[in-house]
Amino acid sequence: MSEIKTNKVSPVGANGTVTLGDSGDTFDVPSGVTFDVTGATVSGLTTGKVLQFVVTQNHDPSVSIDNVTTYTTMGSTFAVSITPSATSSKIILNYGSARAGANGASYELRIKIYRQIGGGGYSEIQSGLWQTTIKNTTYRPFHTQYVDSTHNTTSQIDYQLYMATSNNVSGSFADSSPSLRYISAMEVGA
Repeated sequence: MSEIKTNKVSPVGANGTVTLGDSGDTFDVPSGVTFDVTGATVSGLTTGKVLQFVVTQNHDPSVSIDNVTTYTTMGSTFAVSITPSATSSKIILNYGSARAGANGASYELRIKIYRQIGGGGYSEIQSGLWQTTIKNTTYRPFHTQYVDSTHNTTSQIDYQLYMATSNNVSGSFADSSPSLRYISAMEVGA
């Protein structure tokens, strides 16, 4: 039978705290044992904790471009704002939709991420191309994630997606049918 192994169990403190072991200790807990942590808080956790989550999601309007290889904004459909609580935190962006092309040719819808800090104007933060290959007019889903670890601010950050096509053809992200499109931003302690 396993048991909790520790050389140190502190008495209950004035604020109701109990310390098991020292930093870095590990514990073997018997199967079937349940810890009631109602009202408990965790201290010392400095990384990996979700600090906040915001999302923009809707069904309309669709976002379409026609004969454009120059990147253009995808509008409020793919925009989200978050105000980090720490300069060192990471912002995880997730976005997705359905996408389709204009004809039977195979080509790319391309996406770039732009960022604005404190209303200072948008600039590209992802130098590569987020590409999704499309063919025909059937809408198919896609999902992408990006981690922004370079913001270094506690001012409001606005993220905006921009799109283009690879071959001067038409394409769109989500039609007017009930196809959910979204962009979310999650702040994680670094």
